Amino acid sequence: MPVAQTPLDRDAAVALLEHYFRCVDGKDMDGLVAILTEDCRFRIETDQLDHVGRDTGVRGMFERLFNRYAKIWHGNFSWVFDAEAQRIACQLDVINTEPGGREHRKHNASFYHLKDGRIAFAGIYMSGTNALV
Repeated sequence: MPVAQTPLDRDAAVALLEHYFRCVDGKDMDGLVAILTEDCRFRIETDQLDHVGRDTGVRGMFERLFNRYAKIWHGNFSWVFDAEAQRIACQLDVINTEPGGREHRKHNASFYHLKDGRIAFAGIYMSGTNALV
């Protein structure tokens, strides 16, 4: 996905985040890295836990997630976008499936700050056990 050098409109911001979730669900680390800023930060608000840096903290967070679950699914999105601030929020459902088949269903809310067409910050509120430790 090409990186924009100008602010994104709503459709482009939603497309970026839908691409992000497809990368997570497909365990596509290369695709994820391509749409994150180098200094990005993921904050798991419900646990007051920060993962900082695309190539260090955030990469490690996703590696652990991908190894922990056989299948990951995000869907049923509801979006709110602020074009001037380049921020997008969503409510969504999540299903994480363990290798043995046990499912963990969640209803989450996430808030993203965009910079130059990439994700610079994610603030995540999740129900149930934190899958992003």
